[in-house]
Amino acid sequence: MHRIVTIVFIVVAMLSWNEVHAQKKDKGDIQRYLPTEKIDGKNDNKRKNRPKRKKYKHIVKNKTKNLLYGNPCVLEATHKMGFEYVIQIKGSLGSVNEPRRLWNNFEVNLFLCVTRSPFWRLVLNNKIKKCRIKSGDKTG
Repeated sequence: MHRIVTIVFIVVAMLSWNEVHAQKKDKGDIQRYLPTEKIDGKNDNKRKNRPKRKKYKHIVKNKTKNLLYGNPCVLEATHKMGFEYVIQIKGSLGSVNEPRRLWNNFEVNLFLCVTRSPFWRLVLNNKIKKCRIKSGDKTG
């Protein structure tokens, strides 16, 4: 009986020998596995070329007064600061209730005060004013 158990153990160990070993670590460069969209042979998939920010925080507004919503210059300025204005009509289907909207806007304003400066709104209003003049919405 002892010999049979030993033989079965050896056979099972030999059959599962490949599964027991850990994978060998690939010492190759990870960059060669990344896909590229360029066809000139130059690989631009590097960490320095990746997008800086994928998700933007949202400030929910009920009115579009002085926002220039849809102006690409203003959208670019707000994206550089790390947020985006979102317009909702009060009481519409899928709109956020008022306490939740105020809390969200408070969190985003606090985030902008910490990351940008306490005067981020003045800086943004100046950029919006320049965008307004550049696009012809305001003269002078």
